[in-house]
Amino acid sequence: MDIRLLRKLWSIVESTPNQRISNLDDSAVLGWLTDLLQSDPTFDRQQLPTVSHYIQMRMPLIRDMAQS
Repeated sequence: MDIRLLRKLWSIVESTPNQRISNLDDSAVLGWLTDLLQSDPTFDRQQLPTVSHYIQMRMPLIRDMAQS
């Protein structure tokens, strides 16, 4: 994954109200984040499996950030 995409992902997570992520299960968070990333016209859809895997592996960190 390129750095621009990583920055965008974590920017979305950091700017999201805590309840938004806390109220979703893991698959809904994954779908919501990937939908937001794919809405960027520069997003390379071939990266979707890599992005999805990255988000799944970082879900505990995403949840921790949402609770703080």
